[in-house]
Amino acid sequence: MKFCPKCNNILIPIKGKNILLCRACDYEYKFTSKDEYKIIKKIQHSESEKAPIVVEKSEMHKKISEDDRKAFEEFFGKMENPTY
Repeated sequence: MKFCPKCNNILIPIKGKNILLCRACDYEYKFTSKDEYKIIKKIQHSESEKAPIVVEKSEMHKKISEDDRKAFEEFFGKMENPTY
């Protein structure tokens, strides 16, 4: 990581060129080879960041029990065309 000698801001690489540029004062640092400057991105995750994904089967197609049906009808009244 290199910093601007004029304003001490970080020098950003210009894509496709061997130049690092300061966005604050437009200072350019030219390097001779691409081996002199490499961009490396490493993302490390801790065990606490890994969470299991739990997939449950839908209960939409399960039929309700006879006792639940009677309780439903007592509370809401009997329906003409029940869809359950």
